[in-house]
Amino acid sequence: MSAYRDKTADRWSQLSRQELIALGRTIVTERLEGLGCTVKAPSSRVGGKLDVQTPSGRSLEVFVSTQRLGGYVFWTKRRFQPASNRFAAIVLLGEAEDPDVYLVPSTEWRSASPPLTDRPNVGKRSEPEYGISLARSSLAALQQYAWDDTAAKDEFR
Repeated sequence: MSAYRDKTADRWSQLSRQELIALGRTIVTERLEGLGCTVKAPSSRVGGKLDVQTPSGRSLEVFVSTQRLGGYVFWTKRRFQPASNRFAAIVLLGEAEDPDVYLVPSTEWRSASPPLTDRPNVGKRSEPEYGISLARSSLAALQQYAWDDTAAKDEFR
């Protein structure tokens, strides 16, 4: 691994859990506000759901998760049901200078395919969940959800 990669990875490792959460929320909030949206942050310092008002007046929910490469992010089905007004935003801290941002419409979980997961967890201790694999091997499939300002403008008009 190059010295640059070591330094970049080290930069993310120095952040506390709350700082990681805040970083992801700030990045996604700035992008949404850049599209003309009004964003209301959660009242909790560790909450990840942003309430978003689009320029046309639509109310949306954006669940933000900040993760490191190689991880797995999930939401319980109890609080994250597929709906046209609900999105998952992933801020992925990898080897690049800036984090990668992905925007996944929750309706994609109605027919989940990798890297998206739909785990019923029947008979297990964990609740049923929707998730996303952030393994290096999943990045090519995740690319279809990479934040693109043009596509985001369509979603958040």
